[in-house]
Amino acid sequence: MINAAIVGMGRWGQTLVDSVHGKSDKIKFTRGVTRTTSKVVDYAAERGIALGADYNAMLEDESIDAVVLASPHSVHFEQMMAAAAAGKHIFCEKPFALTKAEANAALGAISSAGLKVGLGHNRRFAPNTIELKRMLDAGELGETLMIESNFSAPMSRYENEWRTSRAESPAGGMTSLGIHSLDAFIHLFGRISEVQARSKRQAMPFDVDDTTAIMFSFEDGRMGYISCIANTAMLWYVRVFGTKGWVEIRDQDKLEICMTDGTRDSKTWEGLQYPSLPTITAELEAFADDINGGAPFVISPDQMLHNAAVMEAIIKSAEGTGESIQVG
Repeated sequence: MINAAIVGMGRWGQTLVDSVHGKSDKIKFTRGVTRTTSKVVDYAAERGIALGADYNAMLEDESIDAVVLASPHSVHFEQMMAAAAAGKHIFCEKPFALTKAEANAALGAISSAGLKVGLGHNRRFAPNTIELKRMLDAGELGETLMIESNFSAPMSRYENEWRTSRAESPAGGMTSLGIHSLDAFIHLFGRISEVQARSKRQAMPFDVDDTTAIMFSFEDGRMGYISCIANTAMLWYVRVFGTKGWVEIRDQDKLEICMTDGTRDSKTWEGLQYPSLPTITAELEAFADDINGGAPFVISPDQMLHNAAVMEAIIKSAEGTGESIQVG
């Protein structure tokens, strides 16, 4: 059993805890670190979590095997470097980092210390994503040409959260929403060579862009597109087009197929409505398995690094004039 500390106990930190509390024999949360402990005293007590506000004091606890970072991404780098120095395995919520340099330094420190690292893209564990990946690997869509995705949500209702800061949310909803689509692109289509992004604030009540659009060129010549609307109803899909047809995954429980010969099919899985706790349980248990000598975590360090490099290019393009930026 991996004893973990949850760092950041807001809405998503609690979701991570609840995904394994009383459900997993591989990982459990025994300590929690959060800036305002008074808000979660009862929650922590009900789950047997020792609560505190001092991150460094938690790192000194020899009973803690791993830290799970659900903190603002602007502090991920310093928290990962400190955890690696303390000999703690690290599971980091997305985005891992917003620059390639920071991601590379953190991954280097983790590797040098002989530690394991996981990244919180739970949609990789959704059955519709797994099925789409199988179809692509089997060539069932023929030659694949294009991948597109939209991730949108009513982020305007989270006015008092850290995500409503432009410094924490460059390129609009990409760091909280579209980052999932970016991971799907890397997972399904591979490395990205160039991006071109436009992002603007149109109706958001605070200073964060609500409308973002990005074109992608992949290293093998294929193309992709992500749109991210942070001020509308919830929507998430990924659609892949090939010479034999297209496939769409929507949310974490639906898949639709349309082939050029006119045949259509669809699949639905039960029990995976947002926030889809089974996929979160799966990612945390996969991290625990890696620590215990099992299969490597499904997202490789190279993919984590590439994700950060692509995000850096997206932000540079979006904050500039929308020019094409080569991925470093």
